[in-house]
Amino acid sequence: MRKRIRTLSCRSACGTPSLHKPMSRALVCSLIALSLSACTGGTVFHRYKPLPPEGWDRRDTMRFDLPKAERDIDGTLFVGLRTTANLRYRDVVLAVEQRLTSPIFYRCDTVRYLLTDDEGFALSPGVNHHQYESQHVPFHLQKGQSGSVRIRHLMRHEVIPDITELGIRIDE
Repeated sequence: MRKRIRTLSCRSACGTPSLHKPMSRALVCSLIALSLSACTGGTVFHRYKPLPPEGWDRRDTMRFDLPKAERDIDGTLFVGLRTTANLRYRDVVLAVEQRLTSPIFYRCDTVRYLLTDDEGFALSPGVNHHQYESQHVPFHLQKGQSGSVRIRHLMRHEVIPDITELGIRIDE
């Protein structure tokens, strides 16, 4: 037995195609123009890397190589952290280094992630996995400049288990 699939048409309650009305057409055009004008900036770089399943060792530095900039970029660097629900820390502290070449530039920021509230409940949505993103870190890359972003943890324990991935995003 074949099941009949019901299709939806673009007709209004009075039976005429809805986009033929001048008001509907103007509304659709306005929404498209508004959404296009909101996209002035954008994501320049976005990448995540997995961490070892046995845990993130203090001596392990995650390195994200940045391609040579085709133009000047004044933006914001965000650091993303993905964890399992088993992570037993209230917060995580990371060192985020920006190492750029031509001209040489070095900057190191300390980023703290608050993972749970006072009662131990996760501050991010999720059941088995959680995702956190840092507060913004200023980022500038000149035309022709390249480099890397290096991240390491600054926690008291040598190995931090249950952090599954680490990533960066650079937005203009």
